[in-house]
Amino acid sequence: MKTAMRSLWLLLIVPLLGGCWDRVEMNDISFFMASALDMTDKGELKISIQVPIPVGAGGGESGKASTGGMLGKTYFVVTSTGINIHDAERKIQYKMSRHFFKGHRRVVFIGEKFARSGIKDALDYYARDPGSRLRTYLVVAKGGEATKLLMNDHPIERIPSEDVRELERSGTGTSVTFRDFLMAQANEGIVPVMGAVELISPTDNPGKEDDFRLNSLSSTAVFKDYRLVGYLNDIETRSMNWIKNKLGQTIVAEKLPRAGGNVGAVLNKTSSRIVTTLKDGKVLLCIELYGKGVLNEANVNMDMNDPKNVSVIEKELGQLIARQALHTVKKAQTEWKADVFGMGLQLHRFQPSAWRKVRKNWDATFASAEVSVKATIKIDRAGITTGSLTNEETEAKR
Repeated sequence: MKTAMRSLWLLLIVPLLGGCWDRVEMNDISFFMASALDMTDKGELKISIQVPIPVGAGGGESGKASTGGMLGKTYFVVTSTGINIHDAERKIQYKMSRHFFKGHRRVVFIGEKFARSGIKDALDYYARDPGSRLRTYLVVAKGGEATKLLMNDHPIERIPSEDVRELERSGTGTSVTFRDFLMAQANEGIVPVMGAVELISPTDNPGKEDDFRLNSLSSTAVFKDYRLVGYLNDIETRSMNWIKNKLGQTIVAEKLPRAGGNVGAVLNKTSSRIVTTLKDGKVLLCIELYGKGVLNEANVNMDMNDPKNVSVIEKELGQLIARQALHTVKKAQTEWKADVFGMGLQLHRFQPSAWRKVRKNWDATFASAEVSVKATIKIDRAGITTGSLTNEETEAKR
């Protein structure tokens, strides 16, 4: 009897020992590094994916194997339309002999036309799809189709979308993942944003025919109710990130009339402080910005060896940065009534009683808020020379 029971248990356990029943071989998988969401002129959803070509796959010129894939290409793009993302991806799979794997996707590009129509359904799909990663970057294709960004050959990166991923990681502009966007959308008192990419000429000469285009991640796309409503330019993006205390190292190059020229500084440390006051139903926003760094270029007619002259530059640079930040806040207030800075979120966290009074109509309250900005800039070093080379009284002329 005992022997029969043992034999029965063994028979029941044996099927559970097959740990590789669902394995998929590497040569049966296609990784895709980026995808693009666009809307056609007929209102259909168009999905494109960027797939790297394995080294040695296909044949190069004269039938010889190419280290970069077919005819030297390192990637290819597959496109299909559908009623939703799931339908379009299903049709894409029909065109491929290998099963595509989403785990290595770095970036999702969103076409401007699709972004303005609303991306709620798309984000809902990605949030539910177990194959998608919440740390995938989201960017808007400013002024055009997202598919064109996938097909733009980059002179350095073997896979073009890797360039955008590196730009996002470097802190060049606005860096937003699926997780960041969904959290901002779910929170009260803040409007979500994401980076905006556009193709530009490497020579800053749009009229010249260049062999390639570069990705520029200098703008920020602003969303309200999952719809794109506008953009912040590079200076406004810097101001926004500074106010949100998310600005790392930044380069400041500005004309300073009082100093009699222009300067270039690298600010290694930046921070911000927002004081929100509710008085007689009116919100008062006091923003304080702080930056500390070194002066790398000083094309001014003054002796930089004199601490008083350095103080003049610090003061004028701070006033200029404060005006830029105030302009950015006013733009968000007047054009979109969109709190992209999270001032309402901060009020919610630190002054909950005051937040309850303005919570229901925060967009209008933010738009009518009185704002003041003060920026303090501290220059630690003014370079290795004792004075500006444009100073008429330098040691060389004495």
